[in-house]
Amino acid sequence: MADNKKSFILYADLIHTVNLATDKQAGVLFKHILSYVNDEQPIAKCITTKILFEPVKQQLKRDLQKYEKKKIQWSEAGKRSAESKKVKKIQRALTSVDKRSTESTVNDNVNDNVNVNDNDNVINNNIDAWIKDISNSPSYLEGIYMKLKLRKGTISSLLKDFKAHLKMYETDSTNVSEFKRHFSNWLNNENAKGRLAQYQKETKGQL
Repeated sequence: MADNKKSFILYADLIHTVNLATDKQAGVLFKHILSYVNDEQPIAKCITTKILFEPVKQQLKRDLQKYEKKKIQWSEAGKRSAESKKVKKIQRALTSVDKRSTESTVNDNVNDNVNVNDNDNVINNNIDAWIKDISNSPSYLEGIYMKLKLRKGTISSLLKDFKAHLKMYETDSTNVSEFKRHFSNWLNNENAKGRLAQYQKETKGQL
C-alpha cells in the first residue's frame, strides 16, 4: 500500500474466483489480502491461496499505479491552484494600492486647488479692504504725496500696480498697518529706480 492510503478496492467479479474455493480457503484468502495491503508481505502457506490471490494481487498493483499517478496529478493541481491564488492575491493588493494612490492624488489635488482658491480669495479680499482703508486715510495719502512729490490722484494707479506686485511675488501682508508699510517701501524702491517719474509732475486731482 502507498503511504497514507487507508483503503483499497475489491471488485465484484472476484466472486467467481472465491466460489471455486471452500469457505475455509476463502477466509484464508481474505486474511491474506488484508495482510498484503497492510504491507505485512505475507507468504501463502498453500498453493490454493497462492493461486486464488495472484489475480487479486495483480489488480491491486494496477490500482496502486493508478493511485500514484493521481497523487502526482493532485499535487500538481494543488500547486497550480496555490500559485494562482498567490498571483490573484498580489494583483488584488497592487490594485488596492493603485486605487488608494489614485484616490489620494485626486483628493490631494482637489484639496490643494480648493485651498489655493480659498487662499487667493482671502488675500484678494484683504488687499481690497486695505486699499479701501488707504483711500479713506487722507493724512496717510498726503504724507506719501509730499514725500515722493506725486501728482494728486496717482496713488490709485500705484495701488493697482502694488496689488499686482503682491500677487506676482506672493508677498502678502497680515494687517492694514503692515500693508501700508509694504506699500511705502515699494514706492521708495520704485522711486529709487526712477519708475515714479511719470507720476511726479504736480497737477490737480483727487484719489
